[in-house]
Amino acid sequence: MAQNKTTTRASNIGAFADQVLKRQSSAVTSGISSHGIYLRPSEDWTLFLSFEKYRGPLTVNHPAIPITLPDIAPNSLVTLSPTEIAFPHQAIQVSLKDAQIWDSPTPAKGLPVEISHSRVASTIDRTLRMVNDSEFLFLFKSVLPGNPVYFPGISGFETPLTQFIFSLEQGKLGGAGRGLMEILGLGLGLTPLGDDFILGVVLTLNRWEHALGPLKDLKKLNQSLLSSAKQKTTSLSASLLDCAVEGAADERLLIILDSIFSGKESSLEDLENLLSWGSSSGIAVLAGIMSVLTRLL
Repeated sequence: MAQNKTTTRASNIGAFADQVLKRQSSAVTSGISSHGIYLRPSEDWTLFLSFEKYRGPLTVNHPAIPITLPDIAPNSLVTLSPTEIAFPHQAIQVSLKDAQIWDSPTPAKGLPVEISHSRVASTIDRTLRMVNDSEFLFLFKSVLPGNPVYFPGISGFETPLTQFIFSLEQGKLGGAGRGLMEILGLGLGLTPLGDDFILGVVLTLNRWEHALGPLKDLKKLNQSLLSSAKQKTTSLSASLLDCAVEGAADERLLIILDSIFSGKESSLEDLENLLSWGSSSGIAVLAGIMSVLTRLL
């Protein structure tokens, strides 16, 4: 007997996700979490079918969860089109017809930049107080000026991170890039700890180059990282780095990062939202952001 189809509606589609949906017809589920389902097409960016409200370049927001959707198994077939994401074996269809396209707002490069050093300091202080029991606090502390680089129990981080920080302080992005490439793929999960840190670095450098630079060798750094990411880390991390090079990211990152330059206040809730992104992604990305801002501002 044929299954009854369950049809629901997405609310938002990230601009990068929209491109994938227009050129790909199928994918497989590459990761399942309580926050959503990762969809990996062949040779393309990985999408995130999110059960949350937070928008991102590769995110399809789906706030209404069919009772069977979280039970979908890894490597399940998914069909894609500009108007629908479907799970044929579960008879679930997610309509995209009324979804709004969301794109990362681009900073206005012709306007004066209101860099707030006090907001950098307050963000660091708030973070140290909010995550004082996090097992990944050592990464955040390691990148702050004057602190030693210290990675208990995680091999492979200390030497390349030290090289990255030293090169960044000298204004040498070539050396900084070599340090970052050694960190690619280090850690566990769909987005390893090293990749999340690099995401924060790359997003900051590319989105706000006009305020931080000009930054010599940034294009070379981007090209090297993206090329290495395809070989050394997960497809999801590589996809997110592709977006970051274009200055695009989840809105939780952009709210905190842009507040440093735009003069717009971010709230304590905004910082909490970022730090609660994944088990370690939020604090690792913020560590990457702060490693740049504390050296180049």
